Formats: sequence, C-alpha cells, structure tokens
Amino acid sequence: MKMRDDSAPSAGGAVCERAWAKVNLLLSVGRLREDGYHDLVSVMQTVSFGDTVRLSAADSGGVTLQCAGVEVPCGAENLAVKAANTFFDKTGTSLPGLRITLEKAIPTQAGLGGGSADAAAVLRGLRRICAPDLPYSALEEMGMALGSDVPFCVRGGSAKVLGKGEVVQPLALLPRAWFVLVKPDEAYSTAAMYQRIDKECLWESGDSVALENALRSGDLAGICRLMHNTFERCLPPDSQAPLIVRRLRALGADGAMLSGSGSAVFGVFSDELTAHAALTVLHHTYPNAFLATPVQRVE
Repeated sequence: MKMRDDSAPSAGGAVCERAWAKVNLLLSVGRLREDGYHDLVSVMQTVSFGDTVRLSAADSGGVTLQCAGVEVPCGAENLAVKAANTFFDKTGTSLPGLRITLEKAIPTQAGLGGGSADAAAVLRGLRRICAPDLPYSALEEMGMALGSDVPFCVRGGSAKVLGKGEVVQPLALLPRAWFVLVKPDEAYSTAAMYQRIDKECLWESGDSVALENALRSGDLAGICRLMHNTFERCLPPDSQAPLIVRRLRALGADGAMLSGSGSAVFGVFSDELTAHAALTVLHHTYPNAFLATPVQRVE
C-alpha cells in the first residue's frame, strides 16, 4: 500500500490525507545528551492503520480543529494545529482560515505515533494546497520542531531514524507481511519511560546493520529475529505487554514486540489467514486490536 501523494487539492481547496501509524522494528535508546534528548537508533515501519485528516480552506477564522473519535485537545496545543501554524510560519504562506477535521483511530499513548502522524498529514496536506513544489525535505525539517517522530511520518515507509529523530534514511520496504496491533487498557508516559531507562542505566548503543541487510534481502524471518526495543527492559511490573507478546507468538506470529515506549504491542505474521485468526482470538480480550500491512514511502 502507498501513502497518498496527490499533486493537487480537490474542489474548494479541500484535501484528505491518511495519517498512518508506525511501529518500531528496532529501537535502541542511548545516553541522555546535553540538549535533553537521547541518541536513538531506530528502524521504523509505516502500517496501514491510521487516522484521517481533512483540510479545508475557509474565508476566515484562523486554524480550527474538530476531532471525532477519542477525546483529544482541539486547541493550539494539538500537534496538528501546531503543524499548520509551523507550515505557514516557515513558508510565508497563509490562508484566511483553515478547518482541520481529524477522525481518530490510532489509540493515544500507544507508541504508534498517532499525534506525529496527524501533524505530518497536516504538513503534506498544506503542501498540496499552498506550495505543491515544496520538497518533502522541507516538511521533514518543519517536523523536527514538532516532535521526534514527525520527520519520519512525513514520508513513512521503512526507514532508519537516528539522533533525536532528525536523520531519516529510507530502507528497503518490509517484505509481504501482516501486523496485528494490540493496545491494552493501560498507558505509559513516554517521559516516565525515558526516566526509567536513565535511572536504571539501561542505555544501548544500537546497531541496525543486520536488520537493514535482512530488509534488503527480504528475509522476514531474519527481521523478526532481530527486532529489539530498549523500552521492553523498563516496563512497569504490572504491564500486560509481555503477556500479549507471548500470546501473539503462540498464535503464530513470526515476531512480536512493544512499539515505541508502549503500551501497544505488535505481532508480525508471514501468513494472512494466521494473522486474521490471531486477531479474532485477541479481540475477545483486547477490543483495541487491529490488522495492518506495510505502507510504502511517499516519493
């Protein structure tokens, strides 16, 4: 599946963008830097489950946001609104009014990049409305001011992400696979999870070379063997994540792991029917369980 990349807005200056979720096939968290960020080595993959972002030009009113689905702040603090204001500020473009309609599907505090994906979708949508010749690299630079995952979410696909998220290097697309995403009824503060890593000195230098080679050769089994996430080492004692990982593997997943800082867990399946069967079983316990496939990078 491809991320949407239409070159022109629809009638009336309205555009629709999908804000796809991401999973981390690899996430190694390094030591805390002087600037307050951690050095990261991550391999991210966009998956076909996400929010829908609609942008409509208006005659007045500035930037407004309406959200259907889960309750999220809809004021200036929302990352989608910040993305719009950042775009206008950096490009020197403007609209008398901009209506953002957000249909949420990605759970919050899941480690699936929902807010970052929404912000990236706003940047892509405004590019289509206001500056279709603007390079995507400019959107990625804007994204860094919004959040560490936003630069990756601008184009998605498979990519290595370094530093605090500002370095995004495209990789070979994940071979044919199915993801089962499971969000338990618990949430972790990302800041608190980083603090646990620092307190317990769980830093890792990280090396993605073997995983990159497995991606390049289309070796799904090798990719699953190499999946790793530092945050799994500092989960709360009562976390359901380890149980979900075990259940996914027992139900036929080739690999399973926490995504980001959690609390969502994902399983990678090489067989579609096995993935559907696992989803059916897990739905009985975890209503927030979803099926997805890899999404290609926007070019």
